Amino acid sequence: MENRYEKYVPPMLLEYVQFRKMAELEGDILEEEAQAKADTENSQWILTSGKEGLERRAKFMGLWTESEEDIEELRQRVLFYWNSQMPYTFFMLLDWLDGYCGKYTYRAEMLYDQYQLKIVLVLAVKEKKEAVYEWLRFRIPANIILEVLLDTNPHRKVGWLTHGQIKELCLKHGEIPTYDLSAYEK
Repeated sequence: MENRYEKYVPPMLLEYVQFRKMAELEGDILEEEAQAKADTENSQWILTSGKEGLERRAKFMGLWTESEEDIEELRQRVLFYWNSQMPYTFFMLLDWLDGYCGKYTYRAEMLYDQYQLKIVLVLAVKEKKEAVYEWLRFRIPANIILEVLLDTNPHRKVGWLTHGQIKELCLKHGEIPTYDLSAYEK
């Protein structure tokens, strides 16, 4: 089996026995270094990190660790703590909303002159409205007005539905604005 070291030398050197021995030793060292590099790269991310990397990250965050704790439990705790941190910028807030609600399931607008943050969720994620409000109210500054709204179905969105389609959905008149009709949109 050709090792990593032998790929980078001229073929004439491989004829010497001494060089073959040196190539075996150096090849093993290069393989160990390549593995160490891969482990270091994996330790940079919570989802791919090993136990040692997760423990180091937990220590940076001020989390306690137990020696008998399962690696996946530790990963979940570190990931939960990482995702629950306050957003520093509006763009970090958008990144959090992308992860929690979904990429195209909300509209967020910051009205800087009015100190107002307005988030409009589509009806497909309406059950997350209260959680988004509570999470943001805890994390954004107190002087910012927060509005978390639902993108309801006005008549222009549902006016083309037939009475039969609405009856098929078993909807009452008051339920139509907050029912997720994305499957029926044109």
